[in-house]
Amino acid sequence: MSLPSSAGQQSSLLRSLGWVRHSFLPSGQRPPDNTAYALQRHTATVCPAESNFPPKQSVADALFSHHGQPVAIYTADCLPVLIASEKTHQVAAAHAGLKGTLAGILQQTLRQFFQAGSTAADLFVAIGPAIGPCCYELGLPLVEEIKACRYVSGPLPGAFHPAINPRALRPTAPATQPAFWLDLPALATRMLLQEGIAASRIDNLNQCTYCMAEPGASYRRNTHTDEGYQLRFSWIASDLPARPQAD
Repeated sequence: MSLPSSAGQQSSLLRSLGWVRHSFLPSGQRPPDNTAYALQRHTATVCPAESNFPPKQSVADALFSHHGQPVAIYTADCLPVLIASEKTHQVAAAHAGLKGTLAGILQQTLRQFFQAGSTAADLFVAIGPAIGPCCYELGLPLVEEIKACRYVSGPLPGAFHPAINPRALRPTAPATQPAFWLDLPALATRMLLQEGIAASRIDNLNQCTYCMAEPGASYRRNTHTDEGYQLRFSWIASDLPARPQAD
């Protein structure tokens, strides 16, 4: 049975597959009732969908759906990453904040697909709304920690000044210290490329939750304005039965 797509943003790349239903929902909206989601703690833990339905049965920052059940993650500035395999029709949702990204959540999620018979060439990835380099200010000591991460190679994407965002709908984050403005979506994209995912198979929505999304979408903005925030759910499901490959 086809799952309805709830109101929210969609990736044209995932939508082009035809059998994937997904949405990057606005803050405060809920995913479909039969969606699995976990207790998120910025880890590199990936669990099957059934382990967290009903939701929040265990800690995980990515869920992998073997049998078509919708899976979701929730964010308030972190990266929501949705992945689908055209070979096995399996899907996954990953919560990739900075801590989880450095811990290897993206690599561990991809490993689940590889172990089920997919290759990097079979995968399609969408990166949803998250805080952008116009607003993601990091203290310099943290920048050195990031550079030391084994998953990070080459210069960090970003700059020692905030990026200009001509699409901003409200003021960008103020500078508060000598800092580096990190491009977290670009960092995640680089990691995906290093794992063999083709650039043409990665869709980045490029919407900053701080200055471009709906009110209440950003935890960091709330720390500056005290205007409140609500979680943003991002979910994905397959309309087709999974086709796990034999060893």
